[in-house]
Amino acid sequence: MKLSFLDHFNSIASSLQPQLLSEQCAVSLNELCSFFPFDITSEFGFESRLGKNEAFCDFFLKIKKNTPVSEILAGKSTFSSLSPLLLREPKWQKIVKIFDIWTTAGSSLGQVVEEFWLEFDYKDSSYNTTPNIFFGITESKEENSGMQWESRLRVLDEIFDILFEIPFPPALAKNLMACITALPDNSGLKHIGFMIPRQTEAVRLILVNLETNKLEQYLKEIRWPGNYQEVRKIVDSYSAIFNYFVFNINIGESVDPYLGIEMYFPKLLQPQFNNRWDVAFDFLESEKLLTREKRVALTSFCGVRKVSRIFPVSYFNVINHLKLVYKQNTAAECKAYFGTFIR
Repeated sequence: MKLSFLDHFNSIASSLQPQLLSEQCAVSLNELCSFFPFDITSEFGFESRLGKNEAFCDFFLKIKKNTPVSEILAGKSTFSSLSPLLLREPKWQKIVKIFDIWTTAGSSLGQVVEEFWLEFDYKDSSYNTTPNIFFGITESKEENSGMQWESRLRVLDEIFDILFEIPFPPALAKNLMACITALPDNSGLKHIGFMIPRQTEAVRLILVNLETNKLEQYLKEIRWPGNYQEVRKIVDSYSAIFNYFVFNINIGESVDPYLGIEMYFPKLLQPQFNNRWDVAFDFLESEKLLTREKRVALTSFCGVRKVSRIFPVSYFNVINHLKLVYKQNTAAECKAYFGTFIR
């Protein structure tokens, strides 16, 4: 019997309590996982909104550079392939083309992009089979900022042209460059995201090593249209709990009034080994950003499961981080990003 990625998902499915993943959501996720071969990734995960009772999760896969997985997505593997049902979709034909170029020696994509994340939104009653695409950028110490921007722009233009059949919009490129060059020293760009199925031209930037005491000045420099006092209060509240932050902004023809504040503990320390998770969860509950049911379900997800197939497989279930989402004139919400390492 031929295995699919559904076999991996089924191995950890019992760790997902119905408060996180409803039966309807699980059925649709089963179908999505069945489209991918067994060896499509060694890391996958989920995104859950913690302050709401609705039990659905967005789903994501990590694709590393120079691995058999990248060859599979490029259609170059002689051992595994995507489902023909996916390959019939025009958007997936374009995604395959991106991976084909990425795995071609000497390509700009291959030189600049380190990894991809494919994020599948759950909407209404099913998963969108067209993913949001995030890609990690290589930082070169040998290139000055101008050279780095030119190499990034070539990659953005190449991916945009494949996905949408138009060049990367000049106004968007101008705003993107302004947001990148305004970053303080020692901070940087970790990932860029195209939110393909959300029908928005905006690009998401994932910013790392941006110190909290420099955040407000940075947001002012890029003309971020949110409330700086509210953001300062949020960051100050969580600085006493978490060790470090990663920030998300959306860039279109202007900067969106959106800010994602990812909050991390070091070394992926899990609740059973780090009592500061309890401090964080207590505070989130008091702020009505986390339900007690989601808290219990999330902590119970963590742990190790072992399955014997042709060879033994271990599944390490972990909480990766939490993210506060700020949007002007909208109540803040908190999301959990949790998932599984296959070893």
